[in-house]
Amino acid sequence: MRVLNTRPRDQAAELSRLLRAAGFDVVEAPAIAIEPAWRPAELAAARRDLASEAFTWIVLPSHNSGHALVSDLRGMSERVLCGSATAEALGLSRATTLDRFSAAAALEFLASRVHSGMRLLVPRAAEGRDELVEGLRSLGADVSAPVAYRTVPDSPASEKLHAGGIDVVALCSPSAAASVAPAIAPHLRVVCLGGTTAEAARALHVRVDAVARQTSMPSLVQAVESLTDVRV
Repeated sequence: MRVLNTRPRDQAAELSRLLRAAGFDVVEAPAIAIEPAWRPAELAAARRDLASEAFTWIVLPSHNSGHALVSDLRGMSERVLCGSATAEALGLSRATTLDRFSAAAALEFLASRVHSGMRLLVPRAAEGRDELVEGLRSLGADVSAPVAYRTVPDSPASEKLHAGGIDVVALCSPSAAASVAPAIAPHLRVVCLGGTTAEAARALHVRVDAVARQTSMPSLVQAVESLTDVRV
């Protein structure tokens, strides 16, 4: 069974390695590229406030949201909330992790832990939805939500899909889903890393066949394995 790994080029290696170890034929072709988007003044302010422990919680919706701050976060990772894959990718061994990160799951976890006046840092994607930030503000938190990165469509994944020969498409972000949705034929099976990505894919009329139980690459591979026992 041939699986299309649509992760950005510099993030694809782990998923490809795990898929091959599980017996799958892997094609790497990115659906998106990641571009840093921090404003210098906002990045400097975030680092200054992290150093002074001004934030009660730092919420990282993705690995990319924390990449520029990783050296600042490692000494205080117990106050970081993120998905398990993000914690592993950034080396945040003491972070508080959610098995499947989503805005709803993060808000549920923080609802009893965030109080009026608390400062929270939520670095985000330029294309990110407002559900998490607005939900935290509704709890009374003072939320700093700088744009840390942006995603731009990349063509290789769609080109591979148009060429044929793919059985399963692995999607790891809403942006990836948006990039390849027009190229996903009805017969293809689609596996998503989390609920937010699955919702985005379904909104684009893409049938989702499996969703990883945790936001981690091993869990994504397990979701692919759940589709069939036939390997190549």
